[in-house]
Amino acid sequence: MKLLTTLMIAVLASLAVYAARRRIFFALKTGAVVYIVVLFVRLVLDMGSLADRWDELVWPVCVMLAAWLVLWFASRVYEQRRAGRKPPNATEAARRVR
Repeated sequence: MKLLTTLMIAVLASLAVYAARRRIFFALKTGAVVYIVVLFVRLVLDMGSLADRWDELVWPVCVMLAAWLVLWFASRVYEQRRAGRKPPNATEAARRVR
């Protein structure tokens, strides 16, 4: 149940960022950071016997690593597409004419 509430807190944070900024990648990155921070804060506060709680740490970390890889790949593709759409500046246009 703690995993779902942590996820809900992160989703609410990313929705708030998206509503304020209207930038989906920024909202997803913010949600991921909030999720990781809340997850580790809850683990530190609940640190009774950590040996019994490895299952609470391993799967969320694996999921967050996979989400980070997907977001990294998506941001790289977006950056490359955006770089291809930029109009050339005056110096590049002058070089092409020569």
